[in-house]
Amino acid sequence: MKRSLKQKKQSKSSKNSDDITEPHAKLLLERFPYSIKDLQFREVPTMQVNQDFFLDPFKTIEHLYAKGYEKFGIVKLLLPPELIVPEKKFFSDLELKLKGKRVETRVQTLNSLQAGEIFGSNTVGFTLQEYMSYANKFECSHKLQGVREVSNQIRQNEIEFWSIVDFPERYDEVEVEYAADLLATKYATGFQDGQLGNLSSINKNSNSIFQVLQEKSEMSGISVPWLYLGMKYANFCWHKEDLNLNSLNYMHAGAPKTWYAIPPSHSEKFLQYFNKKYEKERIHNPRLLYDIVCQISPIELAEQQITVIRTEQHPGELIITLGATYHAGFSHGFNCSEAVNIAPSQWLDEYDRASAEYRMDGNLKKVIFDLNCLRLVFPWNGYQPRLPLWQIKSSLLNNHGSRYVYLCLLFQLYDKFKMMIRTEIDSRNSILALYEQVKTVEFANKLEKYDRNVCKICSNYMFSSYIFCGKCLKKGCIAHQSVCACSNPKISLYIRYNSEELQTMLTTLESKANSKTGL
Repeated sequence: MKRSLKQKKQSKSSKNSDDITEPHAKLLLERFPYSIKDLQFREVPTMQVNQDFFLDPFKTIEHLYAKGYEKFGIVKLLLPPELIVPEKKFFSDLELKLKGKRVETRVQTLNSLQAGEIFGSNTVGFTLQEYMSYANKFECSHKLQGVREVSNQIRQNEIEFWSIVDFPERYDEVEVEYAADLLATKYATGFQDGQLGNLSSINKNSNSIFQVLQEKSEMSGISVPWLYLGMKYANFCWHKEDLNLNSLNYMHAGAPKTWYAIPPSHSEKFLQYFNKKYEKERIHNPRLLYDIVCQISPIELAEQQITVIRTEQHPGELIITLGATYHAGFSHGFNCSEAVNIAPSQWLDEYDRASAEYRMDGNLKKVIFDLNCLRLVFPWNGYQPRLPLWQIKSSLLNNHGSRYVYLCLLFQLYDKFKMMIRTEIDSRNSILALYEQVKTVEFANKLEKYDRNVCKICSNYMFSSYIFCGKCLKKGCIAHQSVCACSNPKISLYIRYNSEELQTMLTTLESKANSKTGL
């Protein structure tokens, strides 16, 4: 949606607003369909951390898993107050970093959030000062569309927000804009130089699976942070992180956000309900869930016996999501946050689960990177123990320090990569047995980037190998075994590493795992 069209719409619906003292005249005597009693949910677990957290965040994450916090799927960390940059200074510094760059926004209409419609775009966008002015003007002019029930403004906003979402026809249209997914390396990071907790460097930690990603192979919004500018009622709809990755979301400054999360144990139940609720819409848009445009009230989910937990996030607070956790939420005014995905060792099993889920869903969701691409670049010799693996594991059971976390990561990667290599060899042998004449071609550049080849069938990346038909020129993952309907296909098997090289890798991993002389 162009800015000029937006301005016309604003003048038309300028009455559509919420002052904390003045309710909307039209609905002065009407109560909202929801009350504060409807929005009583269990609080997200909260932990206080000190500055040591930033020396090795993965140690804290290991602790969360060891204590069973993954059953909640979300944790709030309270950081030391002295680490919080004062709001005025923060936005002043951010404006200098942005250097007048304009940010595009998503245009969100609260009254149609349940409809599953793709958000409009304001492609002209705003400068930081323009967006701040727009957000503050909206907040000052927006009048409550019903009777005020509680004095707590955050809770009153919740009542109105979900009432409008669930009963859109009763209320005047409310439209907001959300500046989301702003790549930190393109726009700016909200962290100050030298500030503890900078999310831009967290994936360089020796306990992160993403540590091996060089600058040219880093993934936008995955291993590289995104910046977010929000305003009152700007919201993020129900979703899980790509490949069930963990995520860190830090609020720099501004008004709070309300978060809702569904523990992983109820993830499948939510998915079933979503597919049933949007059965007709998914016929026209099978990717509806992955487009992240559907807002379902936590009240409705609770009525379906789906567990929902809730929290409020304020500046200086860090939200961690763990594994297959659906989450949603909205802002209560102008604010700025920053988020990034992380991959601790516990995530490796989630990779398999998420990949399988994408395949079962017809590959509507793309696997954003192939774990195989990390296999050959991970620093296997980063630590040199002098004991066999079983003995190291036994001696480390009661030691959850950084070295323990690092070794756990190595152990799990050993097992994972051994399985991957064996699967790769088996799949290649199946291709060679399936077709009479297969031409085997090694990649010209074994070091080419992981996303160079994409499967025609499932759109996933093909790091280790792919099959190619010389007749129809289609290529795909070797797991599919067939990529076309040609009667006599001309199949070539393209491989990054030949069978001897793969076998050598496998033998090396096995010998290191069993050796008494070190990994």
